[in-house]
Amino acid sequence: MNKISVLLVLTFFFISCQNNTQDTSPWSGRIDENDEKTAVVKKLAQAYQDGNFDIAKEYFTEDGIHFFNNIEYTTDQIIEGYNFHSVLYDDLKHVDPMITTMYYNNGEVYTNHWSDWTGKSKITGEVQNNTFHCWWQWEGNKIVSTKCYLDPTELMEEIALYQSKMAE
Repeated sequence: MNKISVLLVLTFFFISCQNNTQDTSPWSGRIDENDEKTAVVKKLAQAYQDGNFDIAKEYFTEDGIHFFNNIEYTTDQIIEGYNFHSVLYDDLKHVDPMITTMYYNNGEVYTNHWSDWTGKSKITGEVQNNTFHCWWQWEGNKIVSTKCYLDPTELMEEIALYQSKMAE
């Protein structure tokens, strides 16, 4: 019994003395899936799916800079744009979203959000599918910038259908 106790103590000692280094590079850091910022982005994603992205005004800065692919929008314009999706589609869904917040060593904080997306056209009844990746940049408790990337082909086609229908 004595040898087992000594062996356990020595094993614990060697394990605890191992060098557990953390990368201190500026763009390294820690990632968190259960923090407040991730919860906010989950809340915003649900608001988008529910067709009312106006809640973003609580979390976005008024002078924020937002991008859909490489096109720049103001905070009001991006909120209006995402709300417009509910004019085009029913059953907006983020399928199996992955949302986490990265706290970088240089002080930058971004929440990453990637997912598949589906929506049922209100005009044709067809279900469209896409994959997107967005990041949400934080300063304190406010989102100052977002960038979302996806293939816009079907969305642009849907907008053209909608505009044609409205012109009739």
